[in-house]
Amino acid sequence: PVETLTLAGKTVYSVAAGALFICLERALTLELIRAIAEHQPERVVCLDEGFAGNDQLKANAVQIFKTAGVPSFKTV
Repeated sequence: PVETLTLAGKTVYSVAAGALFICLERALTLELIRAIAEHQPERVVCLDEGFAGNDQLKANAVQIFKTAGVPSFKTV
């Protein structure tokens, strides 16, 4: 099942009872990354375009997910 959530004012899709979070937003924020990490999904997939070339935000996302115990974070 797919559930639509609103986290930090953005739309996030929760799949398989929260095991996978998919975010197709084109403007990711640190607040959104933290909100997703709080749910501790097994996998997170975001659009690479959502980071808008902000390598610092992407590096922070990797560290936030790692600290929260999220084993897999990918961008597409």
